[in-house]
Amino acid sequence: MNYLNYINFSFALLLVLISYLTVSRWYTKKQLNKYQRKKAVKQKTNDNNLKNFISKINFLRTKELFLLKQGYPLRLDSVRYYLFKIILAVLFMYASVKNYDSITISIILSLIGYFFIDAYILINKKSRDSEICEDLYNVVNSICLQLSAHVSMKDSLKYQFENCKNNDLKRALIEFSTCYELSELNINDASKALEEKFDILEINMFCNALSEYNHTGNVIEVLENLSDSLCEKRVAKIKSDTRTKILYITFGVIIALTNIILLIFYPLFISLSTNFNNIFK
Repeated sequence: MNYLNYINFSFALLLVLISYLTVSRWYTKKQLNKYQRKKAVKQKTNDNNLKNFISKINFLRTKELFLLKQGYPLRLDSVRYYLFKIILAVLFMYASVKNYDSITISIILSLIGYFFIDAYILINKKSRDSEICEDLYNVVNSICLQLSAHVSMKDSLKYQFENCKNNDLKRALIEFSTCYELSELNINDASKALEEKFDILEINMFCNALSEYNHTGNVIEVLENLSDSLCEKRVAKIKSDTRTKILYITFGVIIALTNIILLIFYPLFISLSTNFNNIFK
């Protein structure tokens, strides 16, 4: 009898413990969800406030649009962009004042600091545009093949992001295909939204080509022409990269040969100079 009471007591204790853990977990999860919702609302409010502030100032709005089309390099919006430029200019000027006693050098270095981000963005734009065009070439070829196999445009666009290495284009194509489906297969609205995300001629050509789908129902020929254009640009880039690598290799060989010549002839020159000095001493 005592043994049965012990089992009942243990079972009741276990049931209470399980109930406590369940309620505790539920309460913790509820508090976490509440905190996440509150944080999301606060973040959304801050973003909206920042966007409203930016939209009221013309030069900030223009720069925001430019940075948007460049994929927000270094995660800079227009406010952070100008703030970072000013900070770099001040740091460069401070370093020049500490190291050089010249107003001219200080001004030059501060200007270098101020425009340093612009130089980075231009270099990054060239590399990013080239990467996007490479991905777009694969996307266009894939769409042509699928449309030729009588796959619908909706199904063809759905997984084109898998052909992309560039994250900006990958996200844009996911949003593009989603917008296309949600807009009741109105490709004009989806194409316009995609075109606004980039400042690349080939993307504009791609969107214009897809816009013809509503009018003709067959865009394979247009996409094939775009593919040929992208292929030519791709070949031109490969040739340019090859020439650049050849120049680097040639320059490296010249430096190596110069070092070898110096290593061989410098001791000989020193020896001849010493011998002449001993002869005419």
